[in-house]
Amino acid sequence: MAAFLMALLLVGALPSCAHPRDTGGGADLGRNTAEARINHLISEGQFAEAEALISESASSSLIEQATAVALRRQIADLSMKLGEIPARLQRVPSFPAKHKDFTRFQIQKMYDGNDFSIASKKELQTALKLLKDVAKDSSRLLQKI
Repeated sequence: MAAFLMALLLVGALPSCAHPRDTGGGADLGRNTAEARINHLISEGQFAEAEALISESASSSLIEQATAVALRRQIADLSMKLGEIPARLQRVPSFPAKHKDFTRFQIQKMYDGNDFSIASKKELQTALKLLKDVAKDSSRLLQKI
């Protein structure tokens, strides 16, 4: 009898344990997978596909609008070409002018992969620093607005 009462108490205590409850619908799972897929596309340099998925996910509330804005900003930063930075930055003495048509994403891939066939390590570092500075300045301006 004591074992039965003990089992009854334990069974009664189980629903109140600290495990998170499933609210049903799996909405959080959809949010997490959409954002993960978008981040994967961005990391692979597939910006058009990522942008389309951002639009679809934001319109169907799988990601929040603030997240969509941040992801779009990230795509804009990574797809900026070195030749698109302000002219004042292009006048620095060590500016790698022959790489104006490369995006930050492409330059970062070359640098990370130690691919110095097109540019030296120093040129890639300079290009990345300039592109990152422009991205930082842009986000500071957006925060002020």
